[in-house]
Order: sequence, then structure tokens, then C-alpha cells
Amino acid sequence: MLEANLQQRINAQLLDKLQLAYICVDSSMTVVEVSDNLSSYGYNDIVIGANVEECVDFMFGFDAQTQLDLPMVQSPSGITISVSLLPSDRLLTVLISNASNQADQRQLLQQKANENELLVERQEKLLTQLEQASEQLESKNEQLEEASRLQTSFLSGVSHEFRTPLTSIIGYTNLVEQSLQCPTDKTGSDIQQKADHLRAVQRSSRHLLSLVENLLDHGKLDSDEIMLRPKTTNLVELFQDVELLLKPLSDAKHIELTINLDIDDSTIVVIDDSRLRQCLINLLGNAVKFTDHGSVSLTADLSGDFLSIKVADTGPGISDEDLQKIRLPFWQAADTGKAGTGLGLTITERIIELMGGELEVSSVLSEGTQVSFQIPAPMLMDQECAKVLNSKQSLADMTVLLAEDDHDIAALMVVMMAERGVHLTHVENGALALEAMQSTTFDFVLMDIHMPVMTGYETLAALQQANNSTPVVIMSASTVEAGRMKAESLGCYDYLIKPVDVDDVIEIMNHVALDKDADHTC
Repeated sequence: MLEANLQQRINAQLLDKLQLAYICVDSSMTVVEVSDNLSSYGYNDIVIGANVEECVDFMFGFDAQTQLDLPMVQSPSGITISVSLLPSDRLLTVLISNASNQADQRQLLQQKANENELLVERQEKLLTQLEQASEQLESKNEQLEEASRLQTSFLSGVSHEFRTPLTSIIGYTNLVEQSLQCPTDKTGSDIQQKADHLRAVQRSSRHLLSLVENLLDHGKLDSDEIMLRPKTTNLVELFQDVELLLKPLSDAKHIELTINLDIDDSTIVVIDDSRLRQCLINLLGNAVKFTDHGSVSLTADLSGDFLSIKVADTGPGISDEDLQKIRLPFWQAADTGKAGTGLGLTITERIIELMGGELEVSSVLSEGTQVSFQIPAPMLMDQECAKVLNSKQSLADMTVLLAEDDHDIAALMVVMMAERGVHLTHVENGALALEAMQSTTFDFVLMDIHMPVMTGYETLAALQQANNSTPVVIMSASTVEAGRMKAESLGCYDYLIKPVDVDDVIEIMNHVALDKDADHTC
């Protein structure tokens, strides 16, 4: 008896420690015995004699001979339980234990598994990104290598392009200087030779200036600082100027350069002649440079208010692959053997787009290349042309003030304006210019920006404050658009970039002469 009681106590302690509960049913699934702690799992309605299938959901459909383990079951009280069905000869024992810890551990394991899965997914994503970054880095390295090659080629080309005209300028000026120090018999041939030398200097200087302009304009491409300044222009004269500049280059290579114009000599249009001249020099210069045999031609016609240009050459042509790259800055075909900056076509295309046109390039290997575009060029009516021509005859009556601290530039401007019948009064700074304008009335003022005592900006501000409406044209060596905008905000009439062409000054004076009483604010 003692041993039986001890065994019962041991069993009770084990059941309590393990939180075990049980239900015993007979062959008809009728409850015959239950443990006292069933209520702790929410099974309060199970009594002896009840049908276990009606009291316990998870027992529905089983019989007394079923042996089964149900590791995770939700009890009526919300506790996760583990259930074991243990059949014997007479009874089926349903053993219930608390499986909350196992459920928590399973949930934790599932969470860890989910986290691992996320980590694997992230790892795969990072590996993919790493592969992509590696590919991009490789591509960037290739681009950097190509950029380095282009930069080296560009610097080499710039050096060659700059040194060529500089060699000509230095050489010919030395010849002229020597001839002046050791004068000859002043024969006609001697005078002609000096004139030829000076024309060579002028051509090389213009070529050098065009190179500088291309380099400066390239820096403005991304910032949209390239601006158009349309004005009245005689197209035939413009094309003649371009031909005179490039004819010596074509003659030196024994290439025929022809300019075919279907335009009347007196036709005047409104266009940015400086930018158009820059485009034509770039296109014709490229054609002459890359053509070793044959000819280069420019064809132009004016239909309505549109100017059509076509430049064709009999050069080596361009492959389809290279044709896709020629618009890239600094790019040149590697096998041409021709020096250059590789900027001309890029800048030309941008200028033509700003003018409202589109550059088209076609080429056939071993046959040549053709470049064409069409841009708006509104023509002046006959009476407007007559006004422009009449204004040119009245410049000798205008009084002009020049404010320039560089004595060489000032002396040159005085001489060149005098050749055109215009008298200049020269002062060295803005303060002297204000004094001169207080004592004398001028029709026109030509003024440098950077001067001692008082700058051009300060002088403009003083004139604006004094309500002085005399047209002031600024001359500046700076190509930064902000400088132009500042001068315009202070009331300048126009803004010229040095080196200033005296013909541009005369053109502006013509506009001033057309209507001296007009509002001259920019």
C-alpha cells in the first residue's frame, strides 16, 4: 500500500511538473477517466461519460485504435499544446502537454529561417549590384582611358594648331620688321611682297582667333552661354570674307575651293554674321584639312527667309561607325594623321541648332563628305536696305568718344576709324570719359570694361544715374556671359568681344545713325 501511494505521489508530481493532462476513452470514444488539470488548458466541459469527439475538436474522426502525435495544437484557452494518442487493449489515452516553449522556439527558428532567407536574398542582390558596379567600373575605366587618349590627342592637336599660325605670324612680322630696318629701292615688287607678308599675318591671326573662339565656346556648351546677336548682314560680303580666309589654305594643298552663290549682291539679311562665319570657317576648314586631292565647294542659296548651305569635298570620306562619333567633342578618327582640336563640328552643330537649323552629315568612303544645313535669314525690304546704305554715308558727321587704357589698341582704333572718315576723341579711363561727356556732346561712346580709376561698369552706372542716353558700346576681353548681362543691365547699347573688328563698330554706328532719337537701352 505504501509503495502504491508513493507511486501515485511521484506520478502526480511528474504530471504537475510536466503540466501533463490526460483523457482516457473506451472503444466507443466515451470518456472514462480525466486528469484534474484539464481546465488549465480550457477543457472545462469534459466529464466522464461524455463523447470525446463532441468535447474535443481535434479528436473528431479518430477511433480508439488511432496512434498519433499532434505536435502543435491550439487549446481553447489559447495555449499551444502537444497531443499524443496512445491506444492500448481496452483504452485510448489522450496525453496533453504544454508546448508553448516548443512553439516559441519553432517561431524563433522560423523567424531565423526567414531572416536567413532575407540575408541570402540581400546577399544575392548585393552580389548582383557588385557585378553591375564592376561592369560599370570597367566601362568607366574604358571611358576614362578613351577620355585620356582624346585629351592627349586634343592637347597635341591644340599645340599643333596654335603653333602653326603663330609660326606664320612671328615669321612674317620678322620679315616685315627686317625690311623696314633695311629699306630697299621701294620697287613695286618690294611693296607687294610686304603686303603679301602682312596678309599672311592677318590670315594666321584670324585662324588663331577662330581656334581660341572654339575653345572658349566649348566651355559654354553645357551652360547654354552661347548667345546669338543677329544684325543686318550682306551675305555675299560674308561669303567673300570666308573665301579670302580659306583660299590660301586650299591653294597650299593644290585643292580647288569654289564658292557658288545663288544670292544677289545687294541682299541684306538679319542674322548673327559672326556665328555664321564661325560655322562656315569650321566646316570649310575641316573639308580643306582632310582633303588631299580634288576639290572643296560651298553652295548657298536664299529662298524666302531661309538660307541653305552645303559644303562638299572629295576627301577620304567617313565610315558609318565613325560617322556616329564625329559630333563628339575632341574626337577625331585615329588614322587621319591630321592635327586639330576636334571641337569645330561639335560647336558648329550647337550654333546651327541655336539658329533654328539642323546639321546633316553624309559620307561615302573614298568618295567624300557632304555637310548641309538650313537656317532662318529674314531679308530686309528695299527701303530698309536703302536706310542702311544711306546711314553709312553719314558716319563722318558723328562725334565718337573712345575710352581705352591700352595705348596700342587706342592708337590702332583711331587710325582705323580715321580711314573710314570717323573722328575719335580718346581718353584713358572712365572718369576722364565722364568729364569729356560733360563738356562735349558725343553721338557714340566706345568703352573698355577694365580701366584704371573708373571701370566701364562704374562709368555706365554713373551715366545711367545722370540719365545720359548716349549710346555706349562696351569692349571686353571677357567672354563670360555674366559680364555682358551686367553691362546690358546698366544700359549699354552693345557688347563687343576683343579683338574688336572695326567693321563691327561701323555696323553698330550705322544703326545709331538710323535713328539718333531711339531708346538705346539694351
